[in-house]
Amino acid sequence: MANLSVFKPELWSKTILKELNVITSMRKHSDYSFADEIKYGTKLHITKLGDTQIRAYSQGTDITFDNVDGSEVELVINQQRYFGKEYDNIDKIQSVPGAVEADMKETAKKLALDADEFVSATIYKAVADGKVSSNETAVEPKGKNTVELIEMALVKLYENNVSVNSSLYGEFSPKFYSELRQYLTELSTRNPELIKKGAIGRYNNVDVFIENRLPVKESVRYNIIRTGKAVAYAEQIDKVSCVEKEEGFAQRFKGLMVYGAVVARPEEIFAIKEKAIGVADSTFLDRA
Repeated sequence: MANLSVFKPELWSKTILKELNVITSMRKHSDYSFADEIKYGTKLHITKLGDTQIRAYSQGTDITFDNVDGSEVELVINQQRYFGKEYDNIDKIQSVPGAVEADMKETAKKLALDADEFVSATIYKAVADGKVSSNETAVEPKGKNTVELIEMALVKLYENNVSVNSSLYGEFSPKFYSELRQYLTELSTRNPELIKKGAIGRYNNVDVFIENRLPVKESVRYNIIRTGKAVAYAEQIDKVSCVEKEEGFAQRFKGLMVYGAVVARPEEIFAIKEKAIGVADSTFLDRA
């Protein structure tokens, strides 16, 4: 008789959530502190405090007080994605050790890739709207110019008051990385911290990642350098259920994931425009 314990919805939900937490990707390079109890349609309010001014003081004069209430950004949980699976022969599946667990992990991976596309589209929209800085003309990455482009991005971020000690995420195309690789100041093979993050190396204070979900539009690919606070993101596995197929004895599983993302600090992102001649436009850009 089949052991149905591995088909419990609670187990699927916990396993997928656990796997989502360890998959390093664009969604994980965001501010992930808003993932408590959320549902589709939930609106989370993120407050960015105003600046404090330091002024000269003269004895016996009135002082000026700054209003630091700041501005508010709204993170809306407006994305819903589901999966549906049917297991017709449970005994056969369970005869292969770890098959169901592997299927759970593969499901989590596909959910993560889908969410990456939305984060990518959200960043692209901020660039297209002029909220996020970028180089004016797309460049063909070639050797030393990759370093020059990253240095240009760092200067802009530092001018925007990003700390020079901040750890930054560099999300690059395989082509850009291939040209940058020889200039990396640190390799992940020598740094367990980078391995844990999923980074393949570091240049200056930029942790380097290869991403296949970067936005592409009209033969331009957008490589991204950003802080971990630049994009706010939240997700939740909302529902997982198991039912027996009415006609027959197959087990059907379905699950729903909800999530949302917003560019909370556009001044903490820089997009490096790379020539991508012959590369098709990203199909997910209209999601944001």
